[in-house]
Amino acid sequence: MNDLKTLEHLAPIADEMLAGLHADENMKRRILMAARQETAPRRKLRAFAPAICCAALALACVGVIGLQTGGGPEDRTITIDTIAAGNGVSENGVIVADLGDGAQVRSAGASSGSLFASGAGDMPLVTVDGAVYRMLTSPQDVGASLLGSEVGQITAYVEEPSLASEEEMNAGLSNIAQAGASVYAVADIASTTLVAAEVEGKTRLFQRVSYAGKGPSGQTLEDTFSVRGQVKTLELSGVGTLTGEQANDVVAVLLDNATLKAADATASRQVLTATLDSGLQLQLGVSGDMLCGCGGWSCPEFFEAFEAALAEG
Repeated sequence: MNDLKTLEHLAPIADEMLAGLHADENMKRRILMAARQETAPRRKLRAFAPAICCAALALACVGVIGLQTGGGPEDRTITIDTIAAGNGVSENGVIVADLGDGAQVRSAGASSGSLFASGAGDMPLVTVDGAVYRMLTSPQDVGASLLGSEVGQITAYVEEPSLASEEEMNAGLSNIAQAGASVYAVADIASTTLVAAEVEGKTRLFQRVSYAGKGPSGQTLEDTFSVRGQVKTLELSGVGTLTGEQANDVVAVLLDNATLKAADATASRQVLTATLDSGLQLQLGVSGDMLCGCGGWSCPEFFEAFEAALAEG
């Protein structure tokens, strides 16, 4: 066997073959020029690669931002909250990290079937004692027979409620109702769940929601979704509808067992719509075992009870 073929002789051979070869700038230019000439036929295709990658990245970002609270096909604001490390949160519930006072994240597109109204900018809302309520699309004008006593008043009209101070939120503000408008309770429903206020000459309903880190503030799900014993139909989108006694029994399971997982959360997959005996409707967003309205609430028992009730027929 020729000793020159052994590995230990590779270094001397390389030195001999490459003697006098210097990797200067001229060599670098020649190598680059040769590479360009070889790949010239494919150049146009490669030129599109950065653009394609950028487009894909943009689409991915839009897809991530498109997560939502059981909302309708609308722009919406994902509210900001600080969640303590270690809290158990459903992977399907969208929890948004703290970005500082007044921070907003806007998203476009949402699941269909939302009862919540949208606005040109922020969601249309009113506040009462710091609690936030979002306007519902229906009814367009609440009858006087459904109104209770006055529970607050709009002291200021603001275009960007998320930038308002805590004092302003507590005093009562809105980006849809004018300053001086009264806020009323709704008959047979806790004012921590639903209120009414005049908007452009009509009395509109507003349901309690999380907003800009403001959640239930120590209240239970039943405080912010007070529908026990009043449900005529209960519909979980994509699953089915319960009526009468079955609907109320399943709602009782939800109100008895829901556990708060996040002060502020939004859901993107389904909606839970409760039609009350009065004909009024309230709604929660649903994703995984998380129900989102005023806060993000975990309740696997509710979904088990719902499925069992559907199976019973």
